[in-house]
Amino acid sequence: MIRHFIFGLFFGLTVGFAQAQDGKAIYDANCAACHQPDGAGAVGLAPPLAGTLGKRVASPVGRKYVPGVLIAGMAGKIESKGVVYNGMMPNWQQFSDAELAAVLNHVLTTFNAAELAAGHTPFEAAEFAAPRAKKPTAKELRTWRSESE
Repeated sequence: MIRHFIFGLFFGLTVGFAQAQDGKAIYDANCAACHQPDGAGAVGLAPPLAGTLGKRVASPVGRKYVPGVLIAGMAGKIESKGVVYNGMMPNWQQFSDAELAAVLNHVLTTFNAAELAAGHTPFEAAEFAAPRAKKPTAKELRTWRSESE
């Protein structure tokens, strides 16, 4: 019995570690070119991810908005930290729901840990199923962005 518990604990920790590593690898290979390795963004190109998402994902609409952007992409003007960006975020629907959850959790825990709400729950793959099934429109994403600020 104890052996099963220890195995389960070890397996759970290693799976969690592997998912975190996958999230970092996906970020490094696909996101860092625009959002930069430290998540600081690049003025005129891509808004910062660091210090901008922790509070946003604390609300139910924010937890819907961020996965929606990853699934649907986003184009046009947005403002972040007082800077206006006018660009295009591609969709990343080629990644599985689990991979998207892993990269989002990496971004949140690496670049937004200080602003995450107490009791923050990491994103799960299931939270990407709804936007994947019915891709949000640009208008819906903008509404959710505004409501989650």
